[in-house]
Amino acid sequence: MRCESSVDLMYLGNVLKSYFCNSMNQPNQKRSNTIYYIIIILILLASNGIFVYNYFTTDKKLVHTEEQLFATDSAKTALNNILKETNTELENYKGKNAQLDAFLKEKSDSLHEYAQRIGVLISQNKINKDQLDMVLEEIDQLRYFKRKAMTQIDSLSNHIAYLNRENTGLKTTIDKEKRKNEDLVMENIKLGNKVAIGAKLNTKNLMVTGVKIKSNGKERETIKVSQLEQLKVTFSIEANYVTDPGTKDIYLKVVGPEGTTLYNEDAGSGMFKFENEESRYTTKKQIEFTQDAQDVSIYWKRGTPFQKGDYKLEVFCEGMRIASGAFTLK
Repeated sequence: MRCESSVDLMYLGNVLKSYFCNSMNQPNQKRSNTIYYIIIILILLASNGIFVYNYFTTDKKLVHTEEQLFATDSAKTALNNILKETNTELENYKGKNAQLDAFLKEKSDSLHEYAQRIGVLISQNKINKDQLDMVLEEIDQLRYFKRKAMTQIDSLSNHIAYLNRENTGLKTTIDKEKRKNEDLVMENIKLGNKVAIGAKLNTKNLMVTGVKIKSNGKERETIKVSQLEQLKVTFSIEANYVTDPGTKDIYLKVVGPEGTTLYNEDAGSGMFKFENEESRYTTKKQIEFTQDAQDVSIYWKRGTPFQKGDYKLEVFCEGMRIASGAFTLK
């Protein structure tokens, strides 16, 4: 396309030169006609140049779009391959030991949760270069964590087999050695990358009760709106030797029957970030996490009376949802 345009321009240039030279020897009327033709030819030349420029510019844009879509498809393929490989490798270890099975589930859940976050990024309708680079970087981190997890699992499997051969009755020793091995490998992971597999706090036994304070200061549970003074939310945080110990903020979000978050700044409500978006929370509580299992209780006293109906609640910590549930007030 570019060569043909150059030939056309040279040819038209020679024609213009011939016309111009001949016009100098023609009478005035003919000379005017010649000049008129020359102007038309110049306009056509300009239009041809604009067309060629737009053609190549549009072509480059199309090539860039195709390359970007191809890169996104490659990210999807890479993510799916990692998950397939992980599931296949984990199957080889299942059923050999109850403790090992529990450890496999913990690692599998952590890896799949990490992969799910990557999948959310890939599934966006539009993805720019920065987002694509971030997806590819996350996939590389997932590969790294997967290798580390499989190293831990293999090491633990061999160690359990060794201890069972030595003495099948030493269950306590196996637990201690398992803990020591896991802590050592996890510490190496944290030194290499701050994003730790299994850093999310796991909870269980989530309960919601209504509370009325009696005259003697003792609590009495109730689900009747007419008697309800406070909400009491209790749950247990499981032991976690991956996440760092220290002060942690626990956010409680209660959604009322009308679909909005119960909110009262005077009673401790505020805003926090979840999945890169600002979100309201009903109240929060600071705890000192020691890596061992612990029970947590959160109270909230609403400024206005509670309404009858169905409620939902969610509990968050360090940008992750760690518990959710529902309850009804009558």
